[in-house]
Amino acid sequence: MFVFVYFSVWILCREITMIHGSKLGDRSTASGFSVSLSRAKYVVKGHIVRFDKVWSNIGNDYNPQSGVYTSPKNGVYHFSCTVMSAGKKAIRVSLWKNNLKTVTSYSYHHYSGTLNLVLHLKKGDKVCIKQDYHENYIHSEPKFNYSMFSGFLIS
Repeated sequence: MFVFVYFSVWILCREITMIHGSKLGDRSTASGFSVSLSRAKYVVKGHIVRFDKVWSNIGNDYNPQSGVYTSPKNGVYHFSCTVMSAGKKAIRVSLWKNNLKTVTSYSYHHYSGTLNLVLHLKKGDKVCIKQDYHENYIHSEPKFNYSMFSGFLIS
């Protein structure tokens, strides 16, 4: 009986693979990450924000040391970022694709600013969050992780 069930499942997986072009559960084509700041951080204008707390990094395409995501293949990707300011301080950050600034988020006085963007990327394209103006304080706390950056391959 076990051999029959195993063989039936194998045939089903093979047929799904032929229809969809990939194996069930194949993570070799998956890419995505969610990271946050573990503490408040001052970031100099024009510098990349290095989100140091890694929640997930499927495919290991986000580098927490550099703060840069590198696309593993051509495709459509979604990115989002939320940063919180503190007190009467403000923060302005932008999402960069290679050397092109795309969208910007601004927050002031304990509010959060958020950006979301769908981008077409080529293999090897770089995406990061850069501090964009003279405001330079990003608020976060170890227990709450207020400021974060995420991205994933859609197709």
